[in-house]
Amino acid sequence: MIKSLAKRLPHPLLCRLYHHIRLRAQAALAAAAASRAGLPLLESADLSHWKTSDTLFILGSAWSINQIADERWQIIRMHDSVGINFWPAHPFVPRFFQFEDIVYDDHPAMYDALRSLLERRSEVYANTLKIITEVNPIGSRQTVFELPKAMKKNMYVGFSMPVVARNEEELRAGIQYMRSIGAFSPHARVAWLFKYGGSVIAMMTLAVIMGYKRIILCGVDLNRQDYFYQDNTRYPECAEWEFVSRREAHRTTRRLPWLVPAQSAVYILKELILDPQNIELLVENRVSALYPRVPLASEALFEELEKRVRP
Repeated sequence: MIKSLAKRLPHPLLCRLYHHIRLRAQAALAAAAASRAGLPLLESADLSHWKTSDTLFILGSAWSINQIADERWQIIRMHDSVGINFWPAHPFVPRFFQFEDIVYDDHPAMYDALRSLLERRSEVYANTLKIITEVNPIGSRQTVFELPKAMKKNMYVGFSMPVVARNEEELRAGIQYMRSIGAFSPHARVAWLFKYGGSVIAMMTLAVIMGYKRIILCGVDLNRQDYFYQDNTRYPECAEWEFVSRREAHRTTRRLPWLVPAQSAVYILKELILDPQNIELLVENRVSALYPRVPLASEALFEELEKRVRP
């Protein structure tokens, strides 16, 4: 329906109409799934109680994660961090964990892999704040209804809200609209997160809402679809997972009729939301496609981050 309306409506009106239609639908889905799963909604969580530093490390799943030295992991552990989707395959346990619901019939191999991973790591993640998003209609067999008991502790159901954008100009207008309705305003409680493309944008939004002053992107390479857990030496139990072709460009970086590449989305969010609030955005590794437009977190900065938490 939205695509047909796009041919007749000016983008500002289309953007607002899409938002209101999706907001109502996603809020209803989240409420229904949370009720059936016996989980609270994200809006009931006081996020201010979970924030312990001014720096948030966003932990993506790209191959460069395996290049982070043990000494650097010790520094990351001293600050807040959020893992995304299949992050629990890594031994490092973050303060936050966000993952998307999967419907079995759509992706059976991915569903089984995530379910077994959550089962295996449920005990060590019991004290991590967890957010599951993108839940599906009740009739579907999906992750949210088959969570391990220990994983359900500190677990909340949320949802994301994108914008309609066929090019950078429309994405810029969409983000400005989101800003105008308070999507990036500081809050201790939030029901939904702005997202465009992948989960990284949603976690950057969470960082803004929670008042972090620095965001460091780790394993957000945005080039090939090689993931850290495909290293057979480090992760023999996960190395065979290949849900998408490793030879193709990362799916979120492709320009499609209704999808602006992920790099552009990050740059625009930085320009319109992060920079005006003096929120620093950095990459941990220069192999990221975002570098050099997004600067590298220097060794000196990591030394500073280590000193800040020393007694």
